[in-house]
Amino acid sequence: MEKIWNHVHYNIFLFECSTTLFVRKIFSILFYPIKKNKYLKIELKKRGHSFSELDNTIINVLNDPIYGKSITIAGIQMGGMLVMIEYSIFNLIQAILGNSLIQYIWEDSKNKWLFSIGLLVIPAIINYFLLWKDDKYLTHFKEFEKESKEVKRKWAWISFTIVLGIILILIASYWIMIIGLNRE
Repeated sequence: MEKIWNHVHYNIFLFECSTTLFVRKIFSILFYPIKKNKYLKIELKKRGHSFSELDNTIINVLNDPIYGKSITIAGIQMGGMLVMIEYSIFNLIQAILGNSLIQYIWEDSKNKWLFSIGLLVIPAIINYFLLWKDDKYLTHFKEFEKESKEVKRKWAWISFTIVLGIILILIASYWIMIIGLNRE
C-alpha cells in the first residue's frame, strides 16, 4: 500500500511540476515585452544575473521536492483524496441506514467539530505514516526516477486511474445515498 500511495504522490507531483512549467511559459509569453526592456537587462547584468537565470531559479524553487509549491500541492491533493474516500464511506453508511445523518452533525457544535477534525486528522495520520515519516516519499521518489520509461508510464496510468476512481466513488456514493434515502 505504501509503495502504491507513494507512486500516486510522485505522479501528482510530476503533474504539478509540468503544470508549473506550462504556466511559466504562458507568463513568459505575456511578459515578453518586459523581458525585452533594455534597462532591466542592463540592471540585471550589473547584478550578475539574467532573465533566463532568474526564470530557472524560480522553476527550481517552485518544483523543489522538499520545500517547493508543487510538493505542497501534491500533499494537499493526497489528503483531499483520503477525505473524498472518508466522505464516500459516510454517504454509504447513510444509504445503508436509510437516514440522513448530516443534520445531526451540523446541529450540535461539538459534533460538527469532531466530524470536521476527523475528516482532516485521519488523512493527515495516514499520509504521515505512508509518505512523510522520515521523508519516505523522497526515498521513493529517488527510486521511481530510476525506473524505465515504460514503468513510469504504467504507474502514471495507474495513478490516474486511482485518482479518477476515487472521484467516481465519491460521485457514486452521493447517487447511492440519494437512492437509499428516497426509498421510503
